[in-house]
Amino acid sequence: MGVAAARVASQVGTVLVASLMLATSCSEQAGGKGPSVDGTAPALQRRGRFGSLRDFVMITQPQDPPGAALLVDRFEVTQDDWAQFADTDFGGEIATGVTTRGAGALPASNMNLLQARAFASWRIGRLPTEAEWRRVTAGGGNSPFPWGVKQFATHANTGDLGMGEAMPVGTFESGRRHGGNMPYDLIGNVREWTETVPTDWSKTLGPAGSRSFVSVRREALRTPALSVWATHGLVPLGMIAAVGQSDVPHKVVGSDFATPMRDVIEQQHDTQLAGERSQRTGLRVYTTVGELLARLLAMSESPTTEERRQVVRFVHRNGHGPVLKAAFDQSQLADVEFPRGSIGSVLAAELRGLVAEPR
Repeated sequence: MGVAAARVASQVGTVLVASLMLATSCSEQAGGKGPSVDGTAPALQRRGRFGSLRDFVMITQPQDPPGAALLVDRFEVTQDDWAQFADTDFGGEIATGVTTRGAGALPASNMNLLQARAFASWRIGRLPTEAEWRRVTAGGGNSPFPWGVKQFATHANTGDLGMGEAMPVGTFESGRRHGGNMPYDLIGNVREWTETVPTDWSKTLGPAGSRSFVSVRREALRTPALSVWATHGLVPLGMIAAVGQSDVPHKVVGSDFATPMRDVIEQQHDTQLAGERSQRTGLRVYTTVGELLARLLAMSESPTTEERRQVVRFVHRNGHGPVLKAAFDQSQLADVEFPRGSIGSVLAAELRGLVAEPR
């Protein structure tokens, strides 16, 4: 065995040992069967439509208003997460064809863009833009990786590691940013859907196998509800993408178990047609503080005991409270009376009970 091959074998062996030690713990954490990932008690399960509340990480920037603070799930969506979604009335109609036959803590994959959107919406969130993924990954700086600028094969499950398949989410402790309970697997494991359409799609005839930008644009111009927005024959790219639906390419970011890590540095992110499925592509749930508050406060139904605990714990963990309260107080909902016993009233009561931070 040559020196280079021996080095790679040693790296893979090190990760395999670490994986065996961490897989059970991470499987319990991501599946909601073990202790809380942030050390708070009592531990809550990562289950149901509020499951991501347990694991949302808040990413703030000094110049942003409180409502613009970004929330990103600590974990990629797991097969256990997806199985829960598939068991709902709504999910059962749309969740077919997604890989859920492995261990529950393996990332779900093989969903198209519409399915990914539906799951994210069920989890009270959405898919990110490429810029939002980059903001979380770089931590507000210019580093291509959460851990810095250097390529370390053992920090993520990419093609450089040579595993050739997905691993349980949360396996690579060294692959996340320092400072609190930051997200896992932003690089490697499975690449993740975004809402970003590559700009070069509008400059070419489109990738092989898809309808061209030109043909979709013409269809948009023939649609009365859209053509009124056209100026000198120009239609906003978002509207054209909406018309193209499954034929429109979207960026899938973060590399995966078969992709070289250098692609992240070179920003050679893959694209995938919205209607296409791939075992290499999964998703992660994002939202902003303002969006999440609006969704939760609008819910007039009564929460289950578990949902109430999830909402209350979300407000009080990891220093979320001051940002959530500031966003709530600045919103048009601060003085609204919510239906008694509703999810909205539970959240509003918790936020109103917090003491505002001194300016």
